[in-house]
Amino acid sequence: MGTIWMRVRREFFSLLVLCLVAEHAVAGSPAYHQGITVGDDGNRSLQLTNDSDVPITAFVITELSSSGTEARTYFDIYTAPGESSLPIPARASISRNLSASAGADVSKLWAEVPAVVFKDGSSAGDPVWINTMLARRVRLHDRLLSLHDLLSPLVGTGTSPGAIVDKLRASLTEAMKQLPDDDLRAVDTMAFFDATSTFDRVRQDKSENTLKPYLEHLEKRALVLEYSRPDLDTIRTLPLSIPKRPSESKLPSRPLDGGLSSKAAAAEMRVQ
Repeated sequence: MGTIWMRVRREFFSLLVLCLVAEHAVAGSPAYHQGITVGDDGNRSLQLTNDSDVPITAFVITELSSSGTEARTYFDIYTAPGESSLPIPARASISRNLSASAGADVSKLWAEVPAVVFKDGSSAGDPVWINTMLARRVRLHDRLLSLHDLLSPLVGTGTSPGAIVDKLRASLTEAMKQLPDDDLRAVDTMAFFDATSTFDRVRQDKSENTLKPYLEHLEKRALVLEYSRPDLDTIRTLPLSIPKRPSESKLPSRPLDGGLSSKAAAAEMRVQ
């Protein structure tokens, strides 16, 4: 009886160890990977593959030219609803065209996805970039509410769409004086542009026909951001240090093509 019991215990602990090893292997597996492809026309694209079991809802692409000029492109289903590339389903891939011109010296060009955010609020990659992407959601949420506060007193006043556009533009000018020119400022501009273009298209209409529906639109967009993950209150507690733009003397060491053939997925990097 004792021998059988010891055998059962040994098999149980062996199974437990195997489960722990398997769990560790899953936890340490890559969350996403990326690669650069060059088409027959010489145009370059970055392919991003979601290796996790949760859809990707946000990511950022950074590119450097041979002169050291950096381009940053943010993709977030919560700050740009309708973005055709998002969400990226589990185990799926998408491609985005890069700004590197055809025929350029790829040995001096560089691009990557430094971080991604998943639908459940988890993330992978550089924490600095992750926090910057998430901070953009908070900034947009707050700007939508400020626009709602700006426009809601106009309901029932008979204010024309043209006057509303002038009010929005004046408010934007004032806001831009107070905000630093960084990666978060773009969402403020985007929110104002959406508002001004909405009322600019209906200058000949009565304000009430557009104002009330637009206020509802702002409320719905803000609510969607409030239901995103991680929640906005958590994001507000995260340390924020927006990545600085590199100088020409500090170019990354990884080129676009990674030394592979033009038809291959190059510069592939896996992020733990």
